[in-house]
Amino acid sequence: MWKKVTILVLALVLVTMSMAAVASADSVVGSGWLEAEGQGRACMSGNADAITISGNGVLWYFDGGEEDTPVITGEGVHRQFASGWQRWKGFDGTFSLTDADEVIVCLRGEDVHLLAEGTGVVQLTGEGVYETGSGDAPPFNGRWTLTGVNIQIGQQ
Repeated sequence: MWKKVTILVLALVLVTMSMAAVASADSVVGSGWLEAEGQGRACMSGNADAITISGNGVLWYFDGGEEDTPVITGEGVHRQFASGWQRWKGFDGTFSLTDADEVIVCLRGEDVHLLAEGTGVVQLTGEGVYETGSGDAPPFNGRWTLTGVNIQIGQQ
């Protein structure tokens, strides 16, 4: 039962994030970057030149492209699902990944800090601030709220 619920929830996250690219109010052309801090849920889906996310809560990771190996420091109970998803419950640390295609990384919790570079969609739900930019363009600053914000970084 829990396996079906987990798969359904993760499928919903994927659908929501794929629709987020279309509904995004903020967009950066080219390979972009985003930095966010706050509490709630921070997810990045796409092609990451580099991604680092830290905080404490529940961390989810899925690699839909070539198999990439993240660097994880800190604590958390790891579980690998048959679907390819990985989860760390009680996560308190840092997750880092470079040069990864078709990945999804989500952290739901407190003291969340996300730095993402590349192309894709970042979904932020909770309370916090973010800054995003690309190339020589001036950065854009915003707030994330309980209703959520979807930000497209770079071109896909």
